[in-house]
Order: sequence, then structure tokens, then C-alpha cells
Amino acid sequence: MQSAMPPVLSAITTALEDTGLREQCGSCGEAVDLADLRQVWAQIPDPRDRRGRRHPLVVMFALVQAALVSGAMSYAAIRHWIARAPQEVLEQLGARYDRRTGRFQAPHPDTVCRTIAQVNAAQVDAAYAAHRAAQIPELYDDPDELIPMTVDGKTQRGTATTGHAAQHRLGVQLATDAIVIAQIDVGSKSNEIKAFQPLLDQISCLKNVVISADRLHTQRAHARYLHRREAFYVFPVGGNQPGLFDQLDALAWKDVPIEWATYDRGHGRIEIRTIQVLPAPAGTRFPHVKQVFLIERHVYDLAGKPLSSVAVLGVTSLPATLAGPRRLAELARGEWSIENKDHYVRDVTLGEDRCRVRTAATPSILTTMRSYAIAALRLLNHTNIAEGTRWARDDFQNPLIALGLTI
Repeated sequence: MQSAMPPVLSAITTALEDTGLREQCGSCGEAVDLADLRQVWAQIPDPRDRRGRRHPLVVMFALVQAALVSGAMSYAAIRHWIARAPQEVLEQLGARYDRRTGRFQAPHPDTVCRTIAQVNAAQVDAAYAAHRAAQIPELYDDPDELIPMTVDGKTQRGTATTGHAAQHRLGVQLATDAIVIAQIDVGSKSNEIKAFQPLLDQISCLKNVVISADRLHTQRAHARYLHRREAFYVFPVGGNQPGLFDQLDALAWKDVPIEWATYDRGHGRIEIRTIQVLPAPAGTRFPHVKQVFLIERHVYDLAGKPLSSVAVLGVTSLPATLAGPRRLAELARGEWSIENKDHYVRDVTLGEDRCRVRTAATPSILTTMRSYAIAALRLLNHTNIAEGTRWARDDFQNPLIALGLTI
């Protein structure tokens, strides 16, 4: 008797079918026909009864997304942006035209908030993921180039209430720029393992993608899944894989030369990182391993006094011909640096942890849209997202430019 499908996998599978994107997943040869965000939002089923719909769901999503690009941190700020949107912006976003007044009408902000709360969050995630995944070839010109991505979870602390834990999301982003490709709800940190494959199923093509993650995701099933999708992995090894850890820890690392090192000085400290690499020993207890490595990180104060030392063992399915010591060190470091590149911006610049919106699907949907707003600004070369949101606030046309919604 087959076991029941995990709830998170069932939700994503249903969402992919409902948005009409199911047939694209898992095939590198099929293009996703989602040229811009209007097509993304058009894929999301409208939960309202057809009778009495005065404003399209696409327009509501466009208004909220533009407000988030402008740095709106709360529903109050989103309402304020919508209420102040000028006529030319409403026209470009496809707002309803009232012949009696000769003006374009924005939906009432309360209607927008109420409607967004009713939308299925998994369907929103699937639509945004298909759109962003379809853009990856534009970001990487060489089809044989390795594409580093990081799988990472984040708790939405603002959603916690008395008696209810905060919601948790799992996402995958480009490691270099922290541009989020896909996200899903996972309930809690402990559910991330089951969500790993459904998350990556949202990306149509994983060929030449290199997935890094924390030790929780160093799982044999994950390694086999990535191999089937023609992707690679770079995983740290810890206590959740005791046999593999003992096998790697027993290797004669003291006899292996350090093949790459970095020296960083700043923020009142000195940080030195080193990596040692070996071909995977015969009988390595993990699927598709080609190389194993040891990374050490030593931190000193400016006077040279030791502050901390960390050693990390790891495995990768990348052969030495594709990734030598320097490249492996860079790929492993991508997972460690995502806290500053993504979490800090979402929590501090866009106030995600301070947001107290808890109604139905709204927290998850806003998280997906915040991530898209950050990516849109980064793709316009705004390396400082706070400056990017200030630029977007200078003119109501600017967030539309960032989102590619100008006529």
C-alpha cells in the first residue's frame, strides 16, 4: 500500500495543475510562456464569485507588487500607496475605466487586502516560480555554465501568535545575487526535508544547477533527486549522517595540502578560510559523490588573538574537471552568506519580521512578492535595496519600470 502524499507535496502538485504550469516542470526543452508579470498573475485563479467582480485580480496584484517595490512594510503602507496612485499609473496597470467620470478607478484598498487573503498561496508560489525560472537563461549566457543556487529556510516571526508558532518558508535562490527563484510554505523547520523536492519541482530545468544547503538537507534522497534532474550538489556533512561523517573525519586531512585560502580584514576582525579537497574514497556512503572536502574558518581580532574556529566536512557530486578547490570554496560559502544577502534585507529593509499581517494566505503571498521586489531592484543594479526603494518612491513610474510594467 502506497503511503499518502505529504501535504506540502500535494499542495504544490495541485497548484502546478491549477495554474496550468504542470507540463513545464522537469523538462529543459519546453519554454514557459510567461513573458511578464501580467501573465504571471493571469495564471492565478481568482477566488471570488464571477458575479460582482469590478476589478481584475491582475490589477490588485500589480498594485500590491508596486507598493512593495516602493518599500511598503505593512498593509497600511500598501493601502496608502494604492490610494495615492495617479491616473497614468492606474491606466498602465489596467485599472477599470469609469465612463461616467472619465477616470480610471483603483479598487478600494480594503477590497485588495481582502481578496489577496483569499488567494491560494501555493498557486501564487508556482506562478512566480515559473516566471523567474524562465528568466534564468537570460542571466546565464553560456548553457554549460554552472548555476549556483542555495536552498534555505526562513521563519516569519511576525506571524507568531499566542498558541501558534510562526510560519516557516523554504526557498531557493541564486547564490551569487540572492535572487529568489521559488518558495513554498513548510509549516516548521522540521518539515524542510519533505519540502525540498516539491520546492525544486517548481523550477522547470535544473541542468547544470549546483544546489548548496545546510546539513539538514544532506540526504541521500536529495542527492538522487538532483542527479536525476541533471543537477549537482555541495552539501556539508554533520551529525545527521554519522556514518558518512565518521568516514570523512577518519581521512588523513593532515597530509592533504591546502589548495585555496582567503584572507578578509574588516569589521574589527580578520577571517581566514582554507579548503582541502580529495577525490571521493572508494565506498563513500553517499550517492554520486565525486569529491570530498574540509573547510576551516578561523577568526582573529586585529591584534591576532583567536576568536573562533570552525571546521566543516562536505561532499559534492561535482567532478574536479568542473569545480576545483577555489570553485568549491565559493559554492560552499554561498550558503553561509545568504543570511546577509536575503534575510537581512527582508527583515530590516522591508520589515518582514515586524509585519503583523496574519490573515489566511496573506503572510506567505506577501513574502513571495517581497522577494520578487528585491530581485527586481537587484536586476536594475540596485545593490543597496534601501536606496532602491527610495528611488522607487521618488516617482510612481519607477516601481513600474522595475517590474517591467510600463507601456
